[in-house]
Amino acid sequence: MTSNAENELLERYGWPIEEMDFGREDDPDVIGCAVLEEVEGGTSGIFVVRPGLDEENRTGFAEWAVQRVGRYFEHGPEPDGWQKRSDGGWQLWVRRVEMPPI
Repeated sequence: MTSNAENELLERYGWPIEEMDFGREDDPDVIGCAVLEEVEGGTSGIFVVRPGLDEENRTGFAEWAVQRVGRYFEHGPEPDGWQKRSDGGWQLWVRRVEMPPI
């Protein structure tokens, strides 16, 4: 079952979340990656998560992705630290981190 955020990403922008082994076995907290690229006629996006990611983390990734895409369109890549790629796109790795209580 897909989350509301994952459905929004697909329905609003046409970008599914795909599973892909992106070779970060040495860094198990990295759960996904987002890539945005300006193309003729708009922006293209690729969103990938580790294969077999549990539902809670996949939903969290989808919610994060919807928020970051909105911020990218409103403010550009700088506020969230998107990294410039050699192909001209912008990329963010997503790491699951539990913050200590305040």
